[in-house]
Amino acid sequence: MLKERTIGIVGIGPRGGHAFECLVVELAKKNALTGIRFFLFESTGNFGNGQVYSLDQSEANWINIHERILEIEGREAVNFGDIAIPPFPSYHEWISVNWEEASVTLADSYPPRAKIGKYLKERFESLISALREANIVSLRTERIENLRLNNDQSITLSSSVEHYDQLNEVLLTIGHQPVEPSEEIVEWERKTDQNTNIELFRSPYPLSDILEHELLSPNTKIAIRGFGLAAIDLIRAVANKFGAFNIEHPETQLCSYSTSYALKNLLFPYSPDGLPPVPKPLNAAVDKWFQPSEQQMSHFESAIGDRKTQREASDISFILKAFAPMAAEIFERLPAPYNHQILEKTNIEQAVIEWLKDQSYEHPTMLPKDLSVLETLQEYVGMAVGKRAISLDYCIGQVWRHCQPSIYEQLSYNACSNNLAKEIVALDESTKRYSFGPPVESIQQLISLIKAGILNVDLVHNPDIEVTNNGWKLKKDELEHTIPIMVDSVLPSAKVDQVSSSLVKNLLTQNLIQPLDEELGIATTDKGYILSENDQELPMALLGRLAKGTVVGVDAILECLGKRPKNWAKEASKRHQQWLEKANQ
Repeated sequence: MLKERTIGIVGIGPRGGHAFECLVVELAKKNALTGIRFFLFESTGNFGNGQVYSLDQSEANWINIHERILEIEGREAVNFGDIAIPPFPSYHEWISVNWEEASVTLADSYPPRAKIGKYLKERFESLISALREANIVSLRTERIENLRLNNDQSITLSSSVEHYDQLNEVLLTIGHQPVEPSEEIVEWERKTDQNTNIELFRSPYPLSDILEHELLSPNTKIAIRGFGLAAIDLIRAVANKFGAFNIEHPETQLCSYSTSYALKNLLFPYSPDGLPPVPKPLNAAVDKWFQPSEQQMSHFESAIGDRKTQREASDISFILKAFAPMAAEIFERLPAPYNHQILEKTNIEQAVIEWLKDQSYEHPTMLPKDLSVLETLQEYVGMAVGKRAISLDYCIGQVWRHCQPSIYEQLSYNACSNNLAKEIVALDESTKRYSFGPPVESIQQLISLIKAGILNVDLVHNPDIEVTNNGWKLKKDELEHTIPIMVDSVLPSAKVDQVSSSLVKNLLTQNLIQPLDEELGIATTDKGYILSENDQELPMALLGRLAKGTVVGVDAILECLGKRPKNWAKEASKRHQQWLEKANQ
């Protein structure tokens, strides 16, 4: 009788669920869905959708990618022996929308994360049912706390409940991990432990923890560390608790806000630079203005993907020089580029490069830095809906967004030095205020709250902060507010040595993983397998955020459901097929 081979996957959210589906499909194609058993671990119990896309979260949590480009391919039927897995539709089929027939002037839709979660969960359940009946998969709602590589190269996984021995391979798709708190946060926690009339939330999620907290009332001020997408989710959720938004003009998503409460100075976001997020274009028609041509994209991909160029590069100039002519050309052809007539195209190319190096750079074609937050938001909304002249910085951000899939493809597993890999990651991160921006409607909601005096942005730019018995005292010049609730909405970094989860700490202690650099993630092969100290492949793979550096672009949902899980699945299925062939000899 054939001995079984066992594969464990830790983390069955979108990425882990997709990787598992790809593996099953590949094994069936190879006639190798036999002699194998799977253990799937998801500590939240949300198999297929994970924590970020849980079904019971607030409707205020919106995904920041529009449904028009959420091209999640369907799954064909899988048949192997008595196992019959039904097909599952693509996301666009599932929501019954044909975007090729939809009007290009229709405002893009950004669904609640719970809606995406429903799709992912249904898809996973349609996959897993037949496999459970065949008794080849086990689902475990447990948090894996340790992984041990044994002398015989088998793996033992341990949770607080059970040990799982003799696994032949393990895939880690563990997503966002907790990190050690900064000295500032430690001080804040110490203060809140001593006072019941102030509260610190280390994360805005789940929003229900904040919305249902006893301290929250229409008269309670909330400080928000960070002014990005998570902050917007929180601002929207609190506003919805005490009132409602109304869209007055669908063509611009202009909002008003109504409430029966006397709300004033309720929400106080702040960040080191105080710059607000920038909306994506309203619809396909405006978005097309920023889309590179096939020829432009092909030239760009060839330039940044050249292995010889990557090996010889000492800095990010090779990327900037490939991107700048394309961005400048697109800027020149916009219906209304901002102040473009005053400079030659070559000067605009140089401005693109300088801005990408340092976004404090100022230029006549760029939105002035001395505008108020409200004015800045209004200007960018005007650009996003095609009603105002478009600044060069806005154009760069949107062109970069269109290029990101190519950047991720060409610069993941690159031939650059570790120091340069760090610069590449930092470059992409620096654009996210634009490229990962929210929908126009979100920004219009912020504008309506600022105008109503509910969202206070007077202290948004790096205020002085002191935590007292009455709350956090935010101060800038003569302005000062003491605030009893503080929410940290800043996403933790992917620095492996700062991760506080027991699993990652144990992997580091055993030297099973090595960060590429103190600022980066773990070294893996292009199939996702972890490399040992002497660059040998281990029977362990890792996909996602902790591979940042080896991989560029790890947070986007389409990357979770893209080529990287498929590449791992092809390699893992090949290894199992080779094992089967040896076992049958």
